[in-house]
Amino acid sequence: MLATKFKPGWTLSILTFFALIILLGLGTWQARKIGPKSELVSRIETGLSGESVSLPVHLDAPVSEQYKRFSFQGEVLDAEPAKVFAPNTKGKSGYHLYLPVRHQFGRWVMVNWGWVPFDNKELPDLRQGRTVQVSGVLLTNPQAGSFTPENQPEKNAWYLADIFQLFDHFKLDEFYHFRIVADHQSALGKLPIGGQVRIDIPNDHFEYMLTWYGLALGLLGVYVAFGMRRAQTHD
Repeated sequence: MLATKFKPGWTLSILTFFALIILLGLGTWQARKIGPKSELVSRIETGLSGESVSLPVHLDAPVSEQYKRFSFQGEVLDAEPAKVFAPNTKGKSGYHLYLPVRHQFGRWVMVNWGWVPFDNKELPDLRQGRTVQVSGVLLTNPQAGSFTPENQPEKNAWYLADIFQLFDHFKLDEFYHFRIVADHQSALGKLPIGGQVRIDIPNDHFEYMLTWYGLALGLLGVYVAFGMRRAQTHD
């Protein structure tokens, strides 16, 4: 009889049962994330490849407009840009130049003009005080990581492009609560290098799902094999 050939024991059976529940639960959790993450990646790719639209006077829900392309005309603030230390899209060390532009309708926009390497001795001309046409990708305020150093505005040493801190540094109010990563502008020369939009959204939930389900299947196989071997040794 099958019952006499399979004797894993109650303790092992209970432990295996709960372990399977955990592993199958983790696999199902990852499976449910596949669809939403794929939709997010698709939405980002669609936004980045779309044409620029005029930046409206009011944008009440910038989160829903993230990674979409906008353009506007405005006057560049006549000030020294903030240098936010961060690598470029190719991983090279340097800093991004942030300087606000007053939208033609009056409100300020924080613009990332592009990336400059550390060894660049002079800041490039960003047309301070002049009217320019800006086009680029909308991004919301970034979140600091666990190891992100504190910004030091008094030293113009920035490690996070916090919009609110930046506008406070420039002593400006009436601003949009997002930033625009400007496209590269050849009229400014080789530097700064614009278009520095980093897309780092891993979509590996399918692999994780297979891992957890595979572990569950492996555990079940070990459980059955142990139970059959144990039954043979007790016969």
